[in-house]
Amino acid sequence: MAGINLIGAVVFFSIYSAAGGRRLSQGAFLASLVVFFGALTALWLRVEGSRSAGRDTVSRIGRAAAALVLVVLGLPMLVLTPLFALQETLPAEAGFHDVTRPVMVLLLISLALVVGVNVAGVGVRASSALWSYLTRRSRPGP
Repeated sequence: MAGINLIGAVVFFSIYSAAGGRRLSQGAFLASLVVFFGALTALWLRVEGSRSAGRDTVSRIGRAAAALVLVVLGLPMLVLTPLFALQETLPAEAGFHDVTRPVMVLLLISLALVVGVNVAGVGVRASSALWSYLTRRSRPGP
C-alpha cells in the first residue's frame, strides 16, 4: 500500500509539474487529475481488498494508515533533505532557491492528493460495507 501511495505522489507531482511548465492544457490537466485519481483509488481498493482476507477491520485500517504515514513523512525527508543540503552548499548566485520552493509546493500538493486517494478508498470501502449490511438486514429471513 505504501508503494501505491508513492506511485500516486510521483504521478501527481508529474502532472502538476507538467501543467506548471505549460506542457499540459488546462483541460488535459483536469482530465489527467480525474483519470489518475480514479485509477489510483481503484488500485488502492484492489490491493487493500486482496490482502485483507482473514484480517479484522482494525488491522486493515492500521495497515493502510501505516502505509500512508510512511509515505507522508518519508517522502518529504527523502526529497527535501538533499535539496536543502545543495541549497546550503551552492552559492546564492546559483539561484537554487528558485528550485526548492516549487519542489516543496509540488510535494505538498501531491501528498494532499495521495491522502485524498486514501480517503476516497476508505469511503468506498465503508459505503460498500454499509450497503451490504443494510441489504442483508432488510432481506426477509428464510
